[in-house]
Amino acid sequence: MQADDYQGLVCSRWCHWSELALQRIARRPLAAGQVRIRVRHAGVGFALSLFVSGKYQRKPPLPFTPGTEVAGEIIEVAPDVTQLRPGQRVAAALDWGGIAEEAVASADTVYPVPDGLSLAHAAALPITYGTVWAALAWRAALQPDDTMLVHGASGALGTAAVQVGRLMGARVIATASTPAKREAALRNGAAHALEPDPATLAAAVKALCPAGGADVVFDPVGGDLFDASLRCAAPGARLLSIGYASGRIPAVPANLLLVKNLTLVGFNYGYYIGWGLTDERRRFAPRVQAMVAEIMQAAASGRLAPPVLQHFALRDWLDAVDTTMSRRAIGKVMLDI
Repeated sequence: MQADDYQGLVCSRWCHWSELALQRIARRPLAAGQVRIRVRHAGVGFALSLFVSGKYQRKPPLPFTPGTEVAGEIIEVAPDVTQLRPGQRVAAALDWGGIAEEAVASADTVYPVPDGLSLAHAAALPITYGTVWAALAWRAALQPDDTMLVHGASGALGTAAVQVGRLMGARVIATASTPAKREAALRNGAAHALEPDPATLAAAVKALCPAGGADVVFDPVGGDLFDASLRCAAPGARLLSIGYASGRIPAVPANLLLVKNLTLVGFNYGYYIGWGLTDERRRFAPRVQAMVAEIMQAAASGRLAPPVLQHFALRDWLDAVDTTMSRRAIGKVMLDI
């Protein structure tokens, strides 16, 4: 018989992430369309800080448990859920609630994990790799033999972008802030790894690109690097604005877009999984389910290199979050629960 509560990380008031606490959480009945998961692994991302401080565009009801990406086994399904079953290995994209021994997810954003793929690797795929795959395939139309410039190439999104870009046939130029991170990007499949110096980046990229620059820019950093990316881009390039880890949201001089025929593409994966101003997850569920299944199969078969992970125990959640927020992580920070 299951206990009527479980352990998880709890945000009781809007606060700094270091003020969170592990607590016992009372189990609640499932609502229609929901699935209960025994969590084995939970990812940690930059958005956690915004969530718990009340600065994210969606504010969960207090108290709540942060964490949006998990993998484990299904414990229970609501009566109207027929495509999933108890005991099934799954990964899930959550609204929140992931950093706990159990989590409740909408069945629309729960994804079966194929044999041959570990749950730890699977936990990183629906959101981190889903973001990258959808951005490159759906929005940037990445083509074989394109040259792609990836900023923040040793972080979770950047690492995934290098791997997925290579799988899609692109030549990848990475930027990363330290020699160790640049070496990690090269091991991960980048053809070149450069310092992210806005003053010298354009010349360095153009020296590597016969077409005069990168065909696609994947930018989760923003700030000065985005400004430099406009100069790094080849005529006709597509620039993906994914996030602003630098802390500065850049302004775009539209004349550069005009002169170089550039396409600036904003991409918010949350729109497809229910995190938008309106909840569109059901409308996009077939498309996202098919994409995540393709990612899972690519990882299980070895066509896609496994996610690069840094593992922490749940009791070490403070170190795990600090590693993420201080940008010391190489790859994805994963809590083993």
